[in-house]
Amino acid sequence: MNTRTRTGLIALAAIGATALVGCSGDDPTGTTALDQMIDADLAMVAADGTIEDVQALRDAQHGGFFMDNRSGERTVQFFDADGVEQDAYDELTTDSIYMTMEMSREIERDGWSASVSRTREMAVTGLEGVETTRTVNGVGWEAITRSRHSDTEGLRERQITGSRTMEDVVHTVPFTDNPYPLSGTITREMTVTVTTAAGTRTHTRTVVITFNGTQYPEMTINGEPFEVDLAAREMDRPYHEGSPHHSGDGPGDGHMDNM
Repeated sequence: MNTRTRTGLIALAAIGATALVGCSGDDPTGTTALDQMIDADLAMVAADGTIEDVQALRDAQHGGFFMDNRSGERTVQFFDADGVEQDAYDELTTDSIYMTMEMSREIERDGWSASVSRTREMAVTGLEGVETTRTVNGVGWEAITRSRHSDTEGLRERQITGSRTMEDVVHTVPFTDNPYPLSGTITREMTVTVTTAAGTRTHTRTVVITFNGTQYPEMTINGEPFEVDLAAREMDRPYHEGSPHHSGDGPGDGHMDNM
C-alpha cells in the first residue's frame, strides 16, 4: 500500500471517530430496559455488518465480493511492492489492493428490520509472490434506520450512525481453507438516536469485534460480552449474548458461501 493510501485511511478514521465521540447523551445512572434494547439493536447491526465486512474480503482482485440483494458500486486499484499503481492484478507482482465499496439494502433478521447503507475503504496487503495469508486495514461508515411497534410505548423510531476501523485483520488464502479471519479487530463507534412519545435521546456505544480463526469472533459493546456468528444465514439472528462457544472452537461447519 502506498503512503498516500495509508495516510488517507488513518485521517478518515480519525475524522469519523472524533465526530461521533462528541454526540454522547447516555444516562450515567445505570442500565435500563431501553439501554438493553439499544445494546441488542447494536449487536444486530454490528454482527450483520461484520458478516458483510468478512464477505467483502473475498475476491479482492475483482473489487471485493458483492453480496446478493445489495445495490451500490465498488472500485479497485492495484500496487506493486514499491507503491506503483498497476493497470491490472498480477498474482505474483501485485503487493497490495485498495478497494472502496458502497452498499445499501433492506435487512430482515429474526423479526428485526432496517434500511442500511454502508461504505468501506480497505487496503489489502501481503499479496506479492505465493501467499498463504492477507492482511486488511480500513475504515467505513454506516447509517441504519428502523422502526418497531411497542404496545407500551407506541411507535419507536431509531436512527443509528457509526464509523468503523478494521485493524490488521488476517485471513487465509484461499478462503476455502478457512473462511474466518485468524486475527485482528473491527472497532465501531456508534450513535443511536431514539424517538418515542417521551421525546428524543442520543446514546453512544463502542463495539469491538476480535477475530480468532473461528466462526464465532468475540464482540463487546461498551465492554459487555457478545459473540458474532459469521455463518448466520440471511434471516437468522447473527449474534449470541455472552460467549457460549468460546474462542477455542475450530473453524466449525458454517455456510458462509450460502448467506
